[in-house]
Amino acid sequence: MDEWFNIVVRQLILYTLPLLVSLTMVVLAEARLSGIKSPHPFFAISWKGSWIPLLVAIFLHRGVIVALPRPLAKGIRPAVVRLLAHGALCLVGFILYTWSLSHQPPTGLPPLHHWWAKVLMFFNLCMVVLHLLPLPLLLMGELAEKLPWLRGLPKGESLPWIVLALLVATPLIDISLGSMLIYPIYESLSSMAVQLSRG
Repeated sequence: MDEWFNIVVRQLILYTLPLLVSLTMVVLAEARLSGIKSPHPFFAISWKGSWIPLLVAIFLHRGVIVALPRPLAKGIRPAVVRLLAHGALCLVGFILYTWSLSHQPPTGLPPLHHWWAKVLMFFNLCMVVLHLLPLPLLLMGELAEKLPWLRGLPKGESLPWIVLALLVATPLIDISLGSMLIYPIYESLSSMAVQLSRG
């Protein structure tokens, strides 16, 4: 029990800041490109879809960590904006991780800048690949809603996070998206960052 608790606390420390930055930046990008104003400053993280899937993944020690951004609008274009924003943040995380490998913290301080950069890269990579799921708010889900034979997919703002939380509670995402796409790409990015940091 103590070991499980220690892992959960460590994961929460590592993922909270990158998640806050990522989801906030995604909503800001969506607001900027769509012309829709965010109702309040904490709109991006003020719904259950941002936290329940994340907490389920961390508490159950899942490899793939995900959290839904709160959408300002539905449709294919906003979903594409969210996908591209996560892709850009993954690239930023990669650059910061590469930089952090050659800039160690002062003696006695934990290398949080190193781990936060790595988590920023990994979390946003997970979110990019998550868009392959046919859930509303995600790109494939928004595309599927346009197809007449797939209009029976779950709709609404609450149902997607419930379905995603249930998926995260099982090992399905780890086995499918994780093993086929996320982990190999993440390993390649990490290796590339190490090589670039060595000059």
